[in-house]
Amino acid sequence: MKLNISVKDILDQKISDIQSRIPMPIRINTPYMSFSNVLKQEIEKTTNRTLNLDTSIKKYPLVSGSYESVYPRLSSEEIAALMPRINNAITEASKKYGIDENMIRAIIKQESSFQPFALSTSGAMGLMQLMPETAKWLSVDDPYNIEQNIMGGTRYFKDQLDAFDNVELALAAYNSGPNNVRRYNGIPPFLQTQNFVRNVMRYYQLYNEAQKPSSVSTDSGKELSTD
Repeated sequence: MKLNISVKDILDQKISDIQSRIPMPIRINTPYMSFSNVLKQEIEKTTNRTLNLDTSIKKYPLVSGSYESVYPRLSSEEIAALMPRINNAITEASKKYGIDENMIRAIIKQESSFQPFALSTSGAMGLMQLMPETAKWLSVDDPYNIEQNIMGGTRYFKDQLDAFDNVELALAAYNSGPNNVRRYNGIPPFLQTQNFVRNVMRYYQLYNEAQKPSSVSTDSGKELSTD
């Protein structure tokens, strides 16, 4: 028995099979376009749609509002799009208060994992998780504003560092309050605070190590910088 199957039938079957495995419609608009080109075009459309972020003031307002309902959690792509702005704010706060940029970065990583609209169950807000009363005392009008939050959080950490003259004690005071550090004459016996201090110091070390120039060994045993 001879089967009458055309090349087009085989191609249509392959397209149907692949279509069932990927979350995007594939449409052949012309018989002269190869399947590989069609697939490439559709993938590019999906990628562009995912990464086409509007980081203007309209999308990320500078005025306080119910951000949590609109942006409960930003995607990694959205955070990546905001990182230049976050890094600029870190640099400015570092210059103003004399705090190492990587320390600011490590605190942000631990506090909010770079989520600008983070809101904790206790009411701490934004990148550096400022409590409402702390934000008010720091004259931070909008805790969800990237620049205001980082400037305020860095100033608060600077105050603790000046008060205790020790990085780990300053971090403990940042997390649990300076009165608790004074009460226990050191890092308070709170699991959350102890984890906070340990994690921030670990992130700080990792950020510093990531910025070190890499090197390669030569046959003579000498190391050459790859920078």
